[in-house]
Amino acid sequence: MTARIEIENASVSYFMRKTGNSEKASEQGAVGAQILVGKRYLEITALRNISLSLKTGDRVGLIGINGSGKSTLLKVCAGALAVQSGSITIEGRISPQFALGSGIKPDLSGRRNAELKCLYMGTPQSKIAGHVEEVKELSGLGGYFELPVRSYSAGMRSRLVMSLMRLVRGDILVMDEWISAADASVNKTVSKLQSELIASSSILVMASHSQRILEDWTETLLWLDRGEVKAMGPVSEIYAEYKKWMETRK
Repeated sequence: MTARIEIENASVSYFMRKTGNSEKASEQGAVGAQILVGKRYLEITALRNISLSLKTGDRVGLIGINGSGKSTLLKVCAGALAVQSGSITIEGRISPQFALGSGIKPDLSGRRNAELKCLYMGTPQSKIAGHVEEVKELSGLGGYFELPVRSYSAGMRSRLVMSLMRLVRGDILVMDEWISAADASVNKTVSKLQSELIASSSILVMASHSQRILEDWTETLLWLDRGEVKAMGPVSEIYAEYKKWMETRK
């Protein structure tokens, strides 16, 4: 199936009710989107007039300082956030990976959590058992796979969460700040799973501050600043511009 994302002149704002010192909210800091002060509400302009056209084969990275609009644009690309103006068209099955640990139920076993992940991802009932056994083997948890997640150490929970990547499927992969595992053995497994995940997706949109990750997994870099596209082009070229710009801000 052909995958596609078309965003035309899209703008997204968040609104907050004004409080006592809200008039000072318009002061511009080093980070964050522009804040407009209205009569009753504050408007945080997360994205302004964004246009983006992605097709099968595209691998796009997002960079920008905190509050530049990266996470908001990812949510728009994932169909998880509506725009106030402009339009967005998405074709293809979306796999949003904003936080790999989200949805984990601590009172349920690793096995039951894997089964629930299968159901969430739309895995056919006949294939769930096989996929769950794959997760168990990858995690290396042994008998702990049958125990409640609340009994896991941080490292064991990390192993389960990372192994659940095996269940992820989608034409459009949307990732926010990839999470590294705690120990070398898990990192090796995660790297392999991530490679497979990205290779199987038709479109990748990934936000990261890491030059290495962006160079390894993306081909085009989109630089966001205060909710607007500041530059877009080859990763090496745009990252060099971004790095130079960041140095002038120190």
